[in-house]
Amino acid sequence: MAGEDFDFDAAPRVDRNELLLDAARRIEALAGHLGEGDAAELDDRYGDLIRGLTQDKVEFGELPEIYPIQILELPNADKTSAAWRAALDDGFTFWWLRIPLLLFPRRNWAFTGLEVRIAFSPDEPDAEHRPRAYDILPNRRFDTVMRAGAEFTVGVGLDAHFAVDTGDLSLDAAGLPFGASAGAAADAQAGGRIQFGLAPIRYRMVAARVNHTDLGLTQVFWRLDGSEFFRESSPQLITVLQVPRATKTAEVLGIMQAYRRFTLFPVRLQSLIRELPEALRTFFRQGAPILGRTRYDLSPVIAAASGGERR
Repeated sequence: MAGEDFDFDAAPRVDRNELLLDAARRIEALAGHLGEGDAAELDDRYGDLIRGLTQDKVEFGELPEIYPIQILELPNADKTSAAWRAALDDGFTFWWLRIPLLLFPRRNWAFTGLEVRIAFSPDEPDAEHRPRAYDILPNRRFDTVMRAGAEFTVGVGLDAHFAVDTGDLSLDAAGLPFGASAGAAADAQAGGRIQFGLAPIRYRMVAARVNHTDLGLTQVFWRLDGSEFFRESSPQLITVLQVPRATKTAEVLGIMQAYRRFTLFPVRLQSLIRELPEALRTFFRQGAPILGRTRYDLSPVIAAASGGERR
């Protein structure tokens, strides 16, 4: 979003496990100095609790899902849309791209925040040859649906933007990647009719606070807050990617960090952490962030479809 800071809340670190083990040892030492009996035994357990955070896993999946959106081939395409003009006159291709995430927190201690930055062909010196995010999901414009925490249907509309249906939509298998029929019609939120240009899928988003950068940029930054968001499964991050036909290579660089809100730590543990050295105090106040990163090469898939849309 323009004018808003979308840097990571904490500088990415690669020595997280070392910090956690150091903190656990120091907290156990503090227990011996600051208490006896039941209190000291409880402080010892806090050392084990901190040590257990080394079991956290935050990773990108091995391969993203990427499928072409054949804008010019759709029988009912919106010929007034920016996507149609971009595909016809400017030679852009459009793609469905889902970035798979693995978030596996320590048992019974969920993450409460996630920040993800996705950059498209960051090493390409010519900005005109870099892919851009034409649309993204999760997106603030669907806040009402997301706050309801219900499963809904999402697909790509005939204008290449995400379209959402909250009613009961029959998804008949038709041999497509999502096991659903393309071109299905459904009631729109505004009472009209949606026609999907790409097979709709079922999508569930439980209540969370979502913020993100603007559309049309060569990178996307999502900030997701709220333990409810991570209660059932990892978030689904999906982008409609707009790729210049002149592009020879297309890569995706992904970096993410997951956090736990410090104020949700047990009160006694917060007190012990405040007795630690400054570097460790800062680390925990920032939510004990854990880092994940990846790089995907989309070039083979995009090159294989390079002859598809332009007429």
